[in-house]
This record gives sequence, C-alpha cells and structure tokens, in this order.
Amino acid sequence: MFTENPKHSEKNRGAVKMIIKPMVYLLTINAIFTMSINLIHGEEALIFHDNPKTVYALLTLPDGSQIRKELINDAYAFKINRNGYFVMRDGSLGNGAWYKGRIDSSFNITKQVLPSIPSNVSYSSIAISEDGKRVAWSPQSDARKSELTIEEYVGGEPKILRKISVDGLIETFSWSPDSDLLAYFWGPPEVVMKNGFSLMLLDMKSPEKPPVEIAPPSFVVGINPDRSIPPEWSPDGKHILFEARCTPARDTGRCIVSVDDRTIIPSLPGGIWNQDGRYIYSIRRAGNDDSDELVIIEMDISSQEEKTHASGIFKLDKGFFNMRLSPSGRKIVYVNDNNREFFIYDTMKKTTVWQGTSASLSGTLGYGFFWIFPED
Repeated sequence: MFTENPKHSEKNRGAVKMIIKPMVYLLTINAIFTMSINLIHGEEALIFHDNPKTVYALLTLPDGSQIRKELINDAYAFKINRNGYFVMRDGSLGNGAWYKGRIDSSFNITKQVLPSIPSNVSYSSIAISEDGKRVAWSPQSDARKSELTIEEYVGGEPKILRKISVDGLIETFSWSPDSDLLAYFWGPPEVVMKNGFSLMLLDMKSPEKPPVEIAPPSFVVGINPDRSIPPEWSPDGKHILFEARCTPARDTGRCIVSVDDRTIIPSLPGGIWNQDGRYIYSIRRAGNDDSDELVIIEMDISSQEEKTHASGIFKLDKGFFNMRLSPSGRKIVYVNDNNREFFIYDTMKKTTVWQGTSASLSGTLGYGFFWIFPED
C-alpha cells in the first residue's frame, strides 16, 4: 500500500490524497444478462478479493439489485490482468501451490497448477501475461542476488523461455498488452538502504538480448517508492505509468515513460490510464482543499493538456477514506471512514450503485478490487 500526494505545483492544488493497492482493473462483458450471471456488453463489473481467500464478482443488475457472486474460495494470494487471466496461491506465503487460470465473461473459472513455481514467491514477484500463456516469477531474495524465470504454457508441460540471474533485487512485473515485453523494477544490492531502483524492460522477441533500462533510478531521499505498485502499460502498449521520483525536486509522484524514445513526463496525482491509452485520469477536488465537490481531470498524453472529464462535478454519497477510478472514467470504488464498508459510485448517474461490507477491509482498498476486460 502506498500514499500518493499532490504534485508540488499550483495547478495540482486540490488533488485528492489516495491510498491504493495495485489491484484495480476494468471488466467489460460481452454477453446479455441472464440469471446465470452475464452482463450487457459494455457494462462494468468489479472483482473483489476479500482476505483471506475468497474472490467475488460484485454486480449491479438492471433493476438496481446487487449480487455478490462467489468465484473462488481458496485464493490466499490473487492477481488478475485486464483480460481475466489470473495467478493465485492456495496457501499462505511459503505454503500452498501457485495456479494460473481464467475468469471469462460468464464468470466461469478454469485453472491449472504451476508445479515449478515455489510457494515462497510473493504477490509482487509474479505476473501472468495478457494472453495468459506466460508467467514471470522470482523467488524471495536477500536483495544480493535475484533470479527471474519466464515460463510459457501452451498445452502439456511448461517451457522455460528465459532465466536471468542478476545482482540485486528484481520485483513487481508487468506484461505489455501484446505479451512480448516485460517491465519490472531492478535495484543493486545496496538499494534497500539507498537510492536507485531502475525500470527495466525485457524483450521476449529477442531471446539473446539482455534487459535494458527504460527509466533511470528514482531520485529518493531515504526509503524508495513503494514498489508494490507494478508498472502499468497503456492499453496501446506505447507508454508505461510507474511510481517514481522523476527529479530531485519532486519527492513523490507517478511518471510516464515512452517505450520507443524513453521520454519521461510527470503524470497526474493518482493517475490511471483510460481505456484507449490516450489519456490519464485523476480525481481532484473541484474547489479548495476542504471542498467535498470532486471532478475527474483527464490529461492528453501527446500534448499534456488537461481538461475536466464529461462527468462534471459530483459528490460521493458517503465520506471517503480513499478511492480508485475505473478506466472508463465512469465508476469509482471507494472505502468509507467506517471500517469494512465500501461503495461503487456512478459519476454519470451521480449515485451510489453498490454498498457492501468486507471481512478484511479496515479503511483501505487493500486485499483486492480488480476491474478487468475479458472478451468472451
């Protein structure tokens, strides 16, 4: 979990402070709704991993009623990508087995065990590719030496595509939309106590090519940025949004790097990609720092120009502790100041469309809200 603060510039005054886990994605479903739990094409739904081990789909039906559909009941660790492919561990760290699987647009579940992945692989050190065929993972390390393994699963036994040993620590992997590029953080052995995690890129199309640095070490005073936040690829695969200190003058923030020319620009506070990768969305207070009126700001990646999203000014029905916007810019999941209450707010309808409680939430978005996009 990490805290994102407003950039120290006049134009970003009023930005909303958020505490967010790296677990929020969009789900667009293709089928027509029936009681077997399908959704109308284009509707958004939320996948919720409620600690310690249950995964639900949270659905709002056309008549306004709500359904919490249990999908998985043995996921002690759970991570899913935008296409519905997931990895999960069925025991605590150091126990249980890792699996890969899929949640499709009808919320059917398929999964298979990954026998070669040890149980001491942590949540931040494993990722499944967008096409569900490749898994990158690294076992726990003492930060002096790390090993990255990439396996491919296309029927039959897994095939090792790459195995790389490096000095230092590697973690928080993220696959490109075409599943050919892997982004991750790397830092030398002394990085735990000093500055200097770099954003690295591994090209799976060139098996002999070593990883390259795509963004230089962050400028940090003291502890590094929270690298539990994985690099986030734009949907078109042209840019990566990542947590970093991009200049010595900025003590916190998110940055955007171009995959082609390595140009780095600052992102909006708490920014996320929109659905086509052309804009960064961010929630901001509409008035002064004490205002309860909110707006969504969208920043054009090519021009860096900012404007207010079409949803206009809105107010959340309940006081919020922190929140996360869906990539459509329409829905917000947020946690109330009261323990274990969460809400989904529709910014176009200007109303709360879901209100629920959790076994694990305690004033944070921890333990897993995911918006995803399976195509079938």
